[in-house]
Amino acid sequence: MVNVFATAGAGKTTAVALAVRDLDRPVAWLSLDGTEQAAGRLLVYLEAAVEGVVPSAADVASDALSSSLHIGEAAGLLAESLQGSRLVLVCDNVERIAPDEACISVLSSFARYLPSGVNLVLVSRDDIRLDTGSTSERDRVGELVESDLSFDAQEAAAALRTVGHVDVHPAQAVAATGGWVTGVLFEGWRHTQSRGLDPDLLRSYVAANVFNSLTLTERTFLLHTSLLGEVSVEGARALGQENAAQVMAGLRARHLPVTWSPGGSRMTPHPVFRDFLLEALEREDVTTLAALRRRHAEVLIAGGAHEEAVDELLRLGDLEAAGRLAAAALPSLVARMDFAPAARWLDALGASVRTLTPEMGAVILRVAFALEQCDRGVTLVDRHGLDWLPAPSTPDFEEARVLACWCLWHHGRIEEARSIADQLPPGRNRLIAHTLIALATGEEPPPIPEFSATPSGPLDGLLMRLAFLRGRLDGLDDPGSFDPWRTILGGPWVVAALRVTGRLDAAMSMFEPRRGSSQPVWLHAVDAVDLMLDLGRGEEARASIERGRELIASTGSKVYRNLSLLVEAKLCLRLECDAQRADRVLVEAAANGASEYMLTREMWQMWSGLSMLLQNRDAEGHEHLAECLRSMQKGDRHLELPTAAVYLSEAQWRLGLEEESDATAELALAAASTHGTQHLLLTALADVPSVAARAADTKSSRMSPWHEILAALSGQHPIRVNVSTPRLVLEEFGEPVLTVDGHVTQPRLTKSLELLSYLLWTPDRRATREELLGALFGGRNDAAGRSYLRQALYRLREALPEGLGPAQDGDVFHMAGPALAMGSAQRAVDLVAQAGRQDGEIRLQTLSRALSSAERGPYLATISGEWVTERRVVLTETFVSARVDAAKLAYRMNRYREAKGLVDSVLREDPYREQAWQLAIRLAHASGSDDGVLALYQQYVARMRDLGVPPSDEVRRLVMQLRR
Repeated sequence: MVNVFATAGAGKTTAVALAVRDLDRPVAWLSLDGTEQAAGRLLVYLEAAVEGVVPSAADVASDALSSSLHIGEAAGLLAESLQGSRLVLVCDNVERIAPDEACISVLSSFARYLPSGVNLVLVSRDDIRLDTGSTSERDRVGELVESDLSFDAQEAAAALRTVGHVDVHPAQAVAATGGWVTGVLFEGWRHTQSRGLDPDLLRSYVAANVFNSLTLTERTFLLHTSLLGEVSVEGARALGQENAAQVMAGLRARHLPVTWSPGGSRMTPHPVFRDFLLEALEREDVTTLAALRRRHAEVLIAGGAHEEAVDELLRLGDLEAAGRLAAAALPSLVARMDFAPAARWLDALGASVRTLTPEMGAVILRVAFALEQCDRGVTLVDRHGLDWLPAPSTPDFEEARVLACWCLWHHGRIEEARSIADQLPPGRNRLIAHTLIALATGEEPPPIPEFSATPSGPLDGLLMRLAFLRGRLDGLDDPGSFDPWRTILGGPWVVAALRVTGRLDAAMSMFEPRRGSSQPVWLHAVDAVDLMLDLGRGEEARASIERGRELIASTGSKVYRNLSLLVEAKLCLRLECDAQRADRVLVEAAANGASEYMLTREMWQMWSGLSMLLQNRDAEGHEHLAECLRSMQKGDRHLELPTAAVYLSEAQWRLGLEEESDATAELALAAASTHGTQHLLLTALADVPSVAARAADTKSSRMSPWHEILAALSGQHPIRVNVSTPRLVLEEFGEPVLTVDGHVTQPRLTKSLELLSYLLWTPDRRATREELLGALFGGRNDAAGRSYLRQALYRLREALPEGLGPAQDGDVFHMAGPALAMGSAQRAVDLVAQAGRQDGEIRLQTLSRALSSAERGPYLATISGEWVTERRVVLTETFVSARVDAAKLAYRMNRYREAKGLVDSVLREDPYREQAWQLAIRLAHASGSDDGVLALYQQYVARMRDLGVPPSDEVRRLVMQLRR
C-alpha cells in the first residue's frame, strides 16, 4: 500500500497518474466524491472499479453482501479475488469518506487481505490511517507526503514553462507557496496577504484566470457537467450537451486543473476546481438548474445508481419519484449500515407519516436504534399502532418487536414495551427484551444471553449495552474483527468497558477519533464525561455535558436526560466537592422522573448518599445507600455495586455499625475483583479513603489486597494518559537519546539533555531560572552559571523545531505538554500509576510495559548530579515496588516461573524487601520444596540481621503455617 497524503492542490492526483501511466501493469482508478460516505456503497464502488480490469472480481462483494456476510468479510473476499492480477488500484480523494468510520473499516479490511503483487494507492488531503493488522504488515506500507510532492525551484521552472508563465521567477514562487503545486501553477501566491493561502482568493484567481478565459460554450459545458464526477461524451450528452465531443476536444488544448484519460474521451476535474464549478452552478437560474438536475437523475437511474438518484430527486423536491426509488433502495442501504443517508431520506420523505409497510417499518426501527433516535419508533407506534410490524412468519419479526420495545422503553412507556416483549416466543430475543425492561422495573432479570455466533444485527448492539449496565464486561473490549454492530455502533460501550476496567489510555485512544462525531449519543453524554472526570479534566467534562444535552434533545429519550443530570451530579461531588450544587441537580433529576427507572433510581440514590455523607447527614445517606445496594443485588446489576458498597460502608461505620461496615467493604472488594472493576472501586475509595484504611487494619498480612489498594490510593503520581506518539521523545533509561519526529537529534551540549529531562519531570513542566541553576549547576547563581544555563538553553532550542523547545516567560521556563513532548521515565511511571487502577492479566501487562522500558539501564546513565541521583532513587523504588506487584499478580494466577523471575530480580536489587521474601517463601512452598522454604527463611533472617532487626512476626507465622 502507498499512502499519498497532502493538502488540496499539492499535485497528489497528477503525481500518481504520471507514476502509474507507464507501468506495465493493469490500473484501476476510483475517484471518491463524498457520495460513498457509506460503507456498503463504498464497497460496491470498489468492486465496480476493479471488475473492469479483473473480470474475476465481478460480483464477488455484492454476492457476499447478499449472502449476509459481514461487510468486512466481503471486502476481504474482494481483495483476495485480485490474486495474480498484478493490479494497481488507486483510491483518490479518500478524505471525502474519512469521517465515516465504517468506510475506513471497509478500506482496512480490503487492504489487509490484498494478495502479494497487488497494490493499493490511497490519495487524500488528510492523513488517513488504516488498520492493516499485525505489526509486521507495516513494512508493506509506503508513504508520500507534501514535502515529497512539493515543487523545488527546478521543477517549478519546468512546470511554469509548460503553462506559459515564463515571466514568473521559480525560486520566488516556491518561497512564497512552499512549493504548493496549485499555488505555483495558478500564481495565487502573488495575491496572498499572509503566509497562508486564502481559499477565497484562490477561487477568485481560478475564476479570473482559468474559468473566465474560456468561451461561453466551454464555461457552460464545465458548469453543467460538474454534476458528474467523471465527464464522458456520453454523460455530457445525456445532460443536454449535444456538442460534447467537440467541446471536450477544445478543452483538451486548454490548461485546466483536470485529469484526462489517455485517449482524451474522459475528463475528471481536480477536486478544488470541481468544487469551484459546483459552487458557480448554484448561481444558474432556477429553471435551468432544475432541468439539469432532472436529466442528471435520469442518467443516474439509467446507470443503476438509484441511491444517488434519490438524493438528486430530493434536491429537486420530487418526493413522489424519490419515494418510489427510496422504498426499493432503503432495505439494502440499511443492511449495509448506511444509516445517516437513510435517516436523511426518511426525514425528507416524511416516512413516519406515510403509509407503512412492514418492511419499511423494520428499516425505520433499525435506523432509530443505530442513531439512538427512539422518537422515530414511538412516532410510528402512535400513528400506526402495531399492525405495521412484521408478521411472525417473517425474518424480521422478533428483531422489530425488540427494537419497538427499546423505543418505548426510552420514552418511559414501560408497560407498552412489556406487552410487546410478552408476545415474543421463548428464546434469546425475548431474554434481551425482558433484560431491558428489568432495568426500569427493578424485577429480577433473566440471565444475560450470549452474543450471536452468526452475523450480528441490532440486537447484539443492544445486548452490549445491557451487558455493560449489568457489569458483564468480559468480551466487550474484544468484539470481533468483522462485526460492525459491535465494533462500530458498539464502540461507545467498548470505550466504557475499557474505562471501568482501568485501561484509560486504551479508552482515550478509542474516544479521540470519535470526539468530533455526533453519534452515538451515549458516547458524548455519558462516556466522555466519565472519562474526562477520571482524568481530572473538569472543563472538558463540563463541555461534554453541554454537548451531550444538545444531542439528547433530538432523541426523545427520558433515560438519557436523567443520565446526563446524574453524571453532572457526580462531577459536582467528585471534582468540585460542591454538595449543594449536586443536590440541586439531583432534585432536577427526581422531578424529571429518575425514580421511574430502577437504573437511574439507583444512581440517584448513590449520588444522593455520597452528597449526604459529605454534609455529615449520615443517617439519611445510609438509608439511600442501603436501599440502592439491595436493589443492585436483586437486579443483578454489578457495574456500580462496588461504588455503592464503599459509600454504604462509610455510612455504616459513622453510625457505629462496625461489623456491617467491614462486611460491606469486603462485598465491594469481591464485586470489583469478580468483574474487573478495580478502577471504579479505587475511584469510590478516593471519595472516602478511610474505608480502605480500616479494611487494611483488619488484615494481618501486608500482602492483602486491601494493603495494595491503600498503596495505590496513597500514590503520588496522578493518572495521565497519552494517546498519540509525541513529536519529541527523550529516552532517559541508559544513555539518553532524543528523537524528534522519529529522527534522532543530538544537541551539542550534554547539559541540554539534562535540562530537558529536568523540565519534563517537574510539576506543570516549568521551573524558574533559580531552580535550574540550583539543580543543574550546583546553585552557582553567578555569571559563569548563568552563562552556562543560557548556552544549554540555546543549544537545546537550536536542536528542536519551533514550538518544541523550552519557552520563557520572564524567569520561568516551561516545556510543551505531554501530547508534544514526553520523557520515557515519566511515561513508565504513568503506566505504573495506571496499573494500580487495574486487576488481573490487564494489570500485569501494564506493569510489564512499564518495567520493560526501565530495563535499558539506569536513569540518565551518562549524567551525574545530585538531582539525578535523587530521581534515580525515586524511580528505583517505583520500579522495585512495581516488580513486587507484578510478582504477586503472577503468583495469584499460578504463573510461578514468571513470579519467581520477578521476585529474584527484586531481591538482587533490594535484598531487604520483606514482601519479596514472603512471596519467595510462598513460591518455594507452591513448588513443593519444604527445604526451599527453610533455606529462604534462613537467608531472610540473615538479611534482617544485617539491619540489626529481628524477623517479623508475619514472616515467622507464614513459615510455621506452610510447614504444617
